[in-house]
Amino acid sequence: MSIEFIDAVKLKEMILSATQFLDKHKQAINALNVFPVPDGDTGTNMHLTLMAAAKEVRAASSDSIASIVNALSSGALKGARGNSGVILSQLFRGFAKALQQIERITTSDYAEALRLGAETAYKAVMKPVEGTILTVARVTAEEARKIAKTHKDFEEFNKEIIKAAKAILDKTPDMLPVLKQAGVLDAGGMGLLYIMI
Repeated sequence: MSIEFIDAVKLKEMILSATQFLDKHKQAINALNVFPVPDGDTGTNMHLTLMAAAKEVRAASSDSIASIVNALSSGALKGARGNSGVILSQLFRGFAKALQQIERITTSDYAEALRLGAETAYKAVMKPVEGTILTVARVTAEEARKIAKTHKDFEEFNKEIIKAAKAILDKTPDMLPVLKQAGVLDAGGMGLLYIMI
């Protein structure tokens, strides 16, 4: 069965299941954490941020996309922990901004929301560093816009954007020497991939 639109109820489900999925994988993300400080808490910080967002999403009414994305954005902003949590909250802020007037999200709408999310996060960071969650968000959004032109079904669209996110995540050690030295992928980028899955 193809899914051509995401409504508010489906979006709420997606956010809550992403929160659970990230919870299961936060230790694996913590183990990758070497940049900007090797303090092993990226997965925990991203999960705490997403949990704060999910709490507000749970309480929001499911009758409009705007109410869900605004809850996602404000919950993440209030509950942001660490660098990765702050960046995640900015990704959600841009994502929410793009979907204010949308009643049913198409793949093109979703791709545009990812693009605005990445743009908002880049602007929020004083010195954006490539090879991090920012790169993964930006390149995935760029690819999503291309994919949306030919994929109207969310199942197929999601598979393709996950592939794109994984491909850029795999290149992060080539962009950021500290990752290459440690032999790891970027922790924040991995966290973002888990949220998208």
